[in-house]
Amino acid sequence: MAGVKKQPGDREEAPGGLALVQSFVNSVNVEFGPDEFATADGLGEWLGRNGFASANPDDLDRQDAVALRESLRALLRENNGGKPDPEAHRTFEHIARDCPLVVKFTEDSGPGLAPAQSDVRGALGIVLASVVGAVTDGSWQRLKACQEHRCEWAFYDRSRNRASRWCSMAVCGTRAKMRVYRQAKREQG
Repeated sequence: MAGVKKQPGDREEAPGGLALVQSFVNSVNVEFGPDEFATADGLGEWLGRNGFASANPDDLDRQDAVALRESLRALLRENNGGKPDPEAHRTFEHIARDCPLVVKFTEDSGPGLAPAQSDVRGALGIVLASVVGAVTDGSWQRLKACQEHRCEWAFYDRSRNRASRWCSMAVCGTRAKMRVYRQAKREQG
């Protein structure tokens, strides 16, 4: 369902429903832009690419999508060793109140969470349900925000020990290591 984007460091897209969450968070390139949710039309285009063609967002929907995206990014920083962000937790819960989910049965997988509405709230509900599903199946902790503060790209950590810190070792990892190296050189005199 998620719009496939080339991932930094030749990483594979997150599996299952987390691909949608990853695409949602990565709807803005923090360092260089653009922000796909800068306008209601941009949000509508993202929704259409991700299987929510019937959603017709207005500016309030766009504002909620941006708030949810940034609260998810904060949660992904937590997954990568960042400090808990109580404001992000509150924002996540606040948005979730307006995106009701119901239990529906499908022939393929049995019961699961589905949006109660088919509009933008329903699309945001699917993103929220994907997070809940990932927490339940244990994959949530592997979706992380890059530790490079200029980047914060959402990536899926497939390493055995779940210790990846950057979306791309070649770019963000090198930046971080050079920063540490330069700081050590300054401190030496």
